[in-house]
Amino acid sequence: MHSIQARRSAPTYLVRFMFHENNKECFSDDVLPGGFSVGKGDVVFYVPYAMGRMEYLWGSDAEVFRPERWLDENGEFQQESPFKFTAFQEFAYRQMKVLAAVLLRFFVFRLRDEEASVNYRATITLLIEHGLHLMATPG
Repeated sequence: MHSIQARRSAPTYLVRFMFHENNKECFSDDVLPGGFSVGKGDVVFYVPYAMGRMEYLWGSDAEVFRPERWLDENGEFQQESPFKFTAFQEFAYRQMKVLAAVLLRFFVFRLRDEEASVNYRATITLLIEHGLHLMATPG
């Protein structure tokens, strides 16, 4: 179970280091978390690359590869606030989808226990109860 959680946290960890500059336009007057006032129509630029290394956001080991920072004391994945995590998260998840498509193209996946039933939990994202345990063979 811990290795599955670590696999979820590692891509999230890596994405915060992608280098690009992004901007947002203010739709109304507001105050940024640092106390800086911005007005309606102002454009605010930020650099996720730098934000991914800010010690006051991530701790004194901000530049250390430590994906376990997203695991709680029980080893379960803990999502960070999307307002704290500003890198190209959508782009990274799109890359993971491409990887999944490649894997599906070259491998055949079967249930590890072919007698097991797959049950869904009725949530917004339709989770699979107890996970989906698969075997992959070259196809």
